[in-house]
Amino acid sequence: MTAKWKIIPLSITLFLFCLEFKSQAQASDTVTGLDSSYVEDYTGWLTTRLFALYQDAEFIISTNEIGNISFKPNTNIKIGIAGFYKWFGLGLSVTNPFYTFNESIYGKTKAIDLRLNGFGRAVAAEVFVQNFHGFYIRNVHPVSTRYYILPNMNLFSVGAYGYWVYNSRRFSLRAAFLQNERQVKSAGSFMIRPGFSFYKVSSDSGIVPKELTKNYKLQKDELVKGGRFYSVSLAPGYSYTFVFLKHAYFNAAAFPGVSWVSYSYEGKYDNYSRSDFVFQLGLRVALGFNTTKWYVGGTLITGFNDLKSPWSSSSFFYDVSQFRVWGGVRFDVFRKHKKNNS
Repeated sequence: MTAKWKIIPLSITLFLFCLEFKSQAQASDTVTGLDSSYVEDYTGWLTTRLFALYQDAEFIISTNEIGNISFKPNTNIKIGIAGFYKWFGLGLSVTNPFYTFNESIYGKTKAIDLRLNGFGRAVAAEVFVQNFHGFYIRNVHPVSTRYYILPNMNLFSVGAYGYWVYNSRRFSLRAAFLQNERQVKSAGSFMIRPGFSFYKVSSDSGIVPKELTKNYKLQKDELVKGGRFYSVSLAPGYSYTFVFLKHAYFNAAAFPGVSWVSYSYEGKYDNYSRSDFVFQLGLRVALGFNTTKWYVGGTLITGFNDLKSPWSSSSFFYDVSQFRVWGGVRFDVFRKHKKNNS
């Protein structure tokens, strides 16, 4: 009998922001410089924030018989705090204790979500590890209003993405998403985003419920028990920050690219494997108000680890979208401390 992996029921998310080697950061600033008429640097200040995060994870099987079958974990909005100083930052978020989604309707999900972000001026990187145990099918049952619940469905994913900013002298990725810099004038930059991701989905009883299989007479190759996906991608892109009303800004970035995807499925009747080149599109949008002392804003990220895998008459893909809002204050405490000691 196969042993089941027991998941620790964590709903805490750990973040490490702006992490990079100090020598590399100094070298980058020396080579590229920074045009202060376009970007103001607050990395020497203590930048603090409160934030709320909603993450919409979705695994979809697209079939000819009933269209999309959408599998979602019962996750909640998270609230947290974060702080940044020079090249280092740390944040922590916990599940919202004031409101929970009804587990009798949507089932129970145990989740682990860890992220490591490094934002240099010209180079940035994001690493994530996620695990969701327990899903429900978002499509409403055809007879009643209940949802199909899959308590043993498990989805594990890990990946990394890098960003190279061409116009790092006048365009700040940090200003749009970390706020330890401020974009003073509108500017944009061409960017390159290489990436790697892996995810594994499984369910002991099969991912598609027997009732759906029977009612809609799904094809044999759509009766999936599990699958593994590997993706290596390269996406050129462009990001632009429009500054208006002196302190308000709007940022938009798009990364259309190509991924090489290798995937294999364990079906009810047979196993399948295949490799393909597929199109990907990643989008990032941010809107905020950023002054010298305080700031507020929000961001939407989609297509972060999207994999679309055509297979026979059906297709499968997994996407995680994030929506985050924040408010924060900067403190020039370290400079004042140095003046007092001098």
